[in-house]
Amino acid sequence: MDFADLGRPFVIAHRGGAMQVPEHTMEGYRVAVGQGLPVIEQDVCTLADGGLGVMHDGTVDRMTTSSGNVADHTSVSWKQLDIDASATLGGGWPDGLRPPLFDEVLTEFGNRVLLCAEAKSSDAMGPMVDALERRGISPASVLLQSYALADCRLARSRGWGVIWLGSTDVARAAAEDVGWIGPQAGHVTAAVCAEAHAAGIDVACYTVNRRYQRDALLSDGVDAIFSDDPVYVAGDAGRRTSDLFARQVWLPGMLADTGRGRFFPDDSSWGVDATDTATSTLMGFLAPPDPAAFTLRLDLRVDATRADGRTSGASVLLSTDDHPYRPPSGPSPGVDGYLCCLRADGDLEIARVDDGSATPLGSSSAGPPLTPGAYVGLRITVTGSDLVLARTDTVGAAVTVADATHRPVPVVHLGSVCAGVRFKDVVFV
Repeated sequence: MDFADLGRPFVIAHRGGAMQVPEHTMEGYRVAVGQGLPVIEQDVCTLADGGLGVMHDGTVDRMTTSSGNVADHTSVSWKQLDIDASATLGGGWPDGLRPPLFDEVLTEFGNRVLLCAEAKSSDAMGPMVDALERRGISPASVLLQSYALADCRLARSRGWGVIWLGSTDVARAAAEDVGWIGPQAGHVTAAVCAEAHAAGIDVACYTVNRRYQRDALLSDGVDAIFSDDPVYVAGDAGRRTSDLFARQVWLPGMLADTGRGRFFPDDSSWGVDATDTATSTLMGFLAPPDPAAFTLRLDLRVDATRADGRTSGASVLLSTDDHPYRPPSGPSPGVDGYLCCLRADGDLEIARVDDGSATPLGSSSAGPPLTPGAYVGLRITVTGSDLVLARTDTVGAAVTVADATHRPVPVVHLGSVCAGVRFKDVVFV
């Protein structure tokens, strides 16, 4: 496939899909390709011996167990670095992964997958083009990138397509024969896209990880989107049978509203540690088969609490889209739906959320207090007119409210209020 063959708009796996896989690793790229993603991105830096390493940062500190500047490494020492994958992405990923050389990427993926490679260091573009030509990579299967117009000129002078990152200067791009501009998502407007298209220039924007943002950008007319969570943004993340927390790896659309939580390998759960505030995490991979009428079941446990039992506990937010819910920092604009809470003292509560602000609708104190460390079952049933929140371990512990303000509610967020909470066995039935 060539870039010209791709339908527009398309999604680029930013750093290989850094929210799900160890960024810029061969293992991560293989997962992205296996997921059917057509374009993977690389950040390419010049090494001390003239080799080309692939890493986003100018130092190796964040991604590896070592420290120091990328530019100080040779091709040999580069392949001795240890990427700390399990620390950043959970126990489902092993340590001992190595950062790739650009030549390795070209050997395995060149002419097989569409590549979108950025010249991350100021002297990288020329050697990148040399490597592409030496490996016989088709220019139609590569888009190069740079924030520097001089790099874009160099790429074009040698016949390679290029994205001028950070720019909305359509007139200059056209004058320089640069076929793509790559503004930050917040700088994209319908007017910019229209001007670019009138000049024969495409627009790729970065970095977009939520669908509500994607939808606005597609309405503006962008041609491509860089995403750290490309499967979710592309719309292929829905899972309707189980939550797969047992895999202990991040799933598509599992994004922090206020925090991302962590995995607990001792019981194959996911959750959050106790804090003095509330936290929420989007579960984008989890989608009801009929978002207007469904039942969601899950098991949860409340461990240490940082407040009295009346205010601490676990929460499930069902929302109309994937705007982030950010309690308690104030209203979360754009969030509409229903907040369901199970408190540590056993109380059940349902509140309606309108533009980020919660209004209590009903509560029940029929259930016993939770035992720290012990799982209880929770069931949430949504119909066209009602919502029911019930504990499945206690007969009669339920609250029902009659409210149909927000339908459908296809998006699930899990969280806590001033407590350590774990979740598992999250399914729609």
